[in-house]
Amino acid sequence: MSCKSCFSGLIVFLFLLIPGMNVLAQSGTLSGFVYDAETRESLPYANIIVEGTSKGTYTASDGSYTIKLDTGTVRIRYRFISFRDTVIQFHIQSGKEVQQDVYLRPDLTSMEVTVSADRVARKVQELARLRDQQNSNLNSYKAEVYKLAILSNVNKGFNYEDAGEDDLEPIAFSERKSEIRYTSDPERYSETLEANRASDNFFSEYDFFSTGGAPLNLNSDEVVLSILSEGMSVVGPISDKAGRFYELYDEEADSSWPEGTIEIYFEPKTDNRPLFEGQVWYDEEQSVILGIDVTLNEYAETNSGTFKISDLRYQQSYKKVGDFWLPEKTELSAMLQFITSKDRIYYHDEWTWDNYELNARSVDPQQIELNTTNILQDAHKRQQAYWDTLLNREQNDNARLLGEATEYEEDRAMVKVGMSAMRTFFRLPYQLERFYMTNISDIYHYNRVEGNYLGLGARTPVHPDYEYRAIGGYGFGNQSWSYELSGYHFFGNSFVAPEGSYHKQTLPQYQDYEYNRTPLDFFEARQTMYALTTGTSGNNYFEREGYEAGLRFRFGTESFLRTLYLDETHRSLTATSSFSLFGDGLTPEEFTNNDPIFPAQEGTIKGLYLHLHHDTRQYLRTQFLRDYNIRAFGWLTDAVLEKGISSWGSDFDYNRYRVGLKFYWPVFSSHFFQTDIIVGASDAGVPNQRLFTYNGYVLDDYVRYKPFNTIDYREPLGNRISQIKVRYKFGSSLTRSIPINFIQKSGIKISTVLTAGVIDQTSSLEPLLPYSGSKAQAEIGIAASKIFGILYAEVSKKLYGKYGNSIGFLILF
Repeated sequence: MSCKSCFSGLIVFLFLLIPGMNVLAQSGTLSGFVYDAETRESLPYANIIVEGTSKGTYTASDGSYTIKLDTGTVRIRYRFISFRDTVIQFHIQSGKEVQQDVYLRPDLTSMEVTVSADRVARKVQELARLRDQQNSNLNSYKAEVYKLAILSNVNKGFNYEDAGEDDLEPIAFSERKSEIRYTSDPERYSETLEANRASDNFFSEYDFFSTGGAPLNLNSDEVVLSILSEGMSVVGPISDKAGRFYELYDEEADSSWPEGTIEIYFEPKTDNRPLFEGQVWYDEEQSVILGIDVTLNEYAETNSGTFKISDLRYQQSYKKVGDFWLPEKTELSAMLQFITSKDRIYYHDEWTWDNYELNARSVDPQQIELNTTNILQDAHKRQQAYWDTLLNREQNDNARLLGEATEYEEDRAMVKVGMSAMRTFFRLPYQLERFYMTNISDIYHYNRVEGNYLGLGARTPVHPDYEYRAIGGYGFGNQSWSYELSGYHFFGNSFVAPEGSYHKQTLPQYQDYEYNRTPLDFFEARQTMYALTTGTSGNNYFEREGYEAGLRFRFGTESFLRTLYLDETHRSLTATSSFSLFGDGLTPEEFTNNDPIFPAQEGTIKGLYLHLHHDTRQYLRTQFLRDYNIRAFGWLTDAVLEKGISSWGSDFDYNRYRVGLKFYWPVFSSHFFQTDIIVGASDAGVPNQRLFTYNGYVLDDYVRYKPFNTIDYREPLGNRISQIKVRYKFGSSLTRSIPINFIQKSGIKISTVLTAGVIDQTSSLEPLLPYSGSKAQAEIGIAASKIFGILYAEVSKKLYGKYGNSIGFLILF
């Protein structure tokens, strides 16, 4: 290569480099300290925010900060919890540094009205504020966690303090490998189980004691816990409210902790709510928590009706990751006892945290599912070699007991039965998601139109991107085949999916049949039971044949819009069977299959169907259905609009809509406040079988329920209805307070229900409002769930109205 060529190349290189050097030069630096204006003490972890952007930083442990800024005029907001924000405008010059110390004044309106006179309580409040301030700079994290739980036989006098390997007889194990993702705004926490396995005599591969969110933050005024799906809030002992609920003491920690570590002891002042007792260790100089060891009091003991969990203990140690102190090891302990056995079993679960990613862009709140625990489809298929090569397995103290637990053989009949019941309780929801059967009623059901129905239903396992169903069967009463082929599929990362259905079905009249059925949807099973025992059922039936096709749009987790074209023929049906297990007195002539007032109408429907669904409620998969008892506010909206268009060839020209809203508020301790609102209306052209304004709705996408419990599903109410249902859930705290031993041990959860609404026979799309000349309907009820661990019962009394019965009773699995 010639020198001329080299020189030319150098000129080109410098020409390309100069613009980059120019860009680097177009910035300056802002630095300084942030102080408390009253005490003149520095404020660590204060937020420094560039207004109008997502850019910012925070002060170091000595209150200092440095941030690079583009040249020009910028406005900087200085923020610290319980202090007033301060906004200062700066002119940043290229290559220069601006020094600015800032003094923030306390915001008395945001602080506690009463300040504890107790020195330790004041220190706890200060520690809580500093930790909150530090955590405000942690937007998200991702971590790998290895979990190993061991069950051990213990003697009657066993306690945690004296526990040693000689006191334990390991009998079962559960091993899991997870990825945990957390975001602070919105606050979401989700765990993905990448691998899991358990011994046959272990009740679950999954966690039965969960924080329902991120690891315990004891400086929160409401620490959230979930124990066997019992959601509860516990006042944190390192919080602003700690002095009201706890006796607090402190002293220097022993030599097992770094020099300068302070130990705080706390114990509850009251026994009428769930509270902690134990200790916390913190570094006084850095004001950071190093370790936690707490046990829940007796009030938090949990019963399922078949087993009891007590002495729940939580231990947590932390390590510094970047500028943040995050979990290093978590230990969850409890005593387990089956109601039918006097033997106690010690549960000890240890989590080892590793491979943190802080404020990672890969942690997108919209990609964190509302289901707090997700299990990969092949998670249970990992071979022994996979577990043997896990690097953080050796760091887990439970690993030394794994060999004994693997070799143990259970010979106690009561323990075997109890473990089997618990295993079913925990595993079934996840197994159903991988199940290929649609619903038990697609195999067999009975009603007075189809008579005995035999068939088969298959589906794809639950997947976020697609679902396909194929159902077929034969009704021996009406001697007719039924079928359904349906599905949707999001290809790649697309937000839109084709969706369609081709069907011929016999369906209940006055029901919204556009809902997701699980393999354990018992609604049709109950209808079969009624028909077999009495010769009747709670519904009339009609036939629906045709297809629907369109698009499904997804906007985020549990949020979608379906837009479908309808082309289907509806036929009125007659009763064909008089069979009953208790006599054959009923005949088709005496009990016809049609409502005498609003019979099913025959004809073709061609038009549009729109369905909007948006759900923000987090849930656990520890039951047959979703369990929304998470201590976090959530809401759901589910809206349907259907339009029959005569110009498209429809025999019915009509409009109908239904809007449902559900709000879920956690309140005192383990209580919840729930509000359901439904507004529905239809005009004169709606065929009777498609009316939403009967007493049959599906507000939740997994649960059928009636607005009024005292009114039968098939009783017509009118063309318009507006209804509100208010439910207060006491959890199991109410039954625990009853001084009767078997009731306290039952684990039954009690709730009260008040339902009120207005009903109108006018064909109109205008929403129905109170005091509009419409008919009012109201009822009050009491409900109990977790009866024997699986049953739900509700009894209601009509307070006002012309529809339904004076008493309504409902029992569900």
